[in-house]
Amino acid sequence: MANRDRTPNPCKELEEDLVLLHYSDLAGAERHALQDHLVSCAGCTGYLKELATLLPLTVKADEPSQTFWHDYSRELRHKIDAVSEKQSWRQRLSGFFHPWSIPALAGAAVVMLALTLTFGKGIWQSNDLPKDDAAMIEALPVAENLEFFKAMDVLDDLDLLESMGNQGDAA
Repeated sequence: MANRDRTPNPCKELEEDLVLLHYSDLAGAERHALQDHLVSCAGCTGYLKELATLLPLTVKADEPSQTFWHDYSRELRHKIDAVSEKQSWRQRLSGFFHPWSIPALAGAAVVMLALTLTFGKGIWQSNDLPKDDAAMIEALPVAENLEFFKAMDVLDDLDLLESMGNQGDAA
């Protein structure tokens, strides 16, 4: 800030013209008028000198070092190699069906089918009833009405006794 205070300030209305004068873009009568003004104005003269020292620094080329370019080149080659090595989904799918994989897939399918038929036998049951279950289903109504059938047997026995008694009376 102390350095800024020592530098004389240019005339506000001539700042743009001073920049144009520095780049040699001011021509004719304006150029002569500004040069006449610079003879008498220390602020504008100091500003023009500052422009002459600062503006070339802003356009100075920043050239990277040789190691930067080597690193950049190596990294670029690695990225290009990585992209070229990537396979498309079609290439990956076609690689799956190489000659060795078809017999392997067929063998795995046979094993899965055999396991399914072997262990699935107990899981998948048919709707047909076994013979033992059919006989039990037929006997179930009889068991429910067992008392009725016992009473019928007693009546049959009673009929038998009566017929035997009638035969004894006749003899």
